[in-house]
Amino acid sequence: MSSRARSARRLATLLSARSGVSVSVRYDRELRRYRVVWASGPDQAQMQTLAVTSVAAVPDFSIGELFWSRSPA
Repeated sequence: MSSRARSARRLATLLSARSGVSVSVRYDRELRRYRVVWASGPDQAQMQTLAVTSVAAVPDFSIGELFWSRSPA
């Protein structure tokens, strides 16, 4: 597993814990970037704010590099 893949997994764990909903962070081959996916709970702006507070624990990612995708509940 690559360093970025481990960081993606770590970011998903942190966001899930801080948001109270299940979050996944996975590589999207079409977009050629990582996608943050969750259903219900925080909106995109709130999730991005949570990610900003988590970024120190996942130095392989910049918040601007991520694609955000909230599924309808």
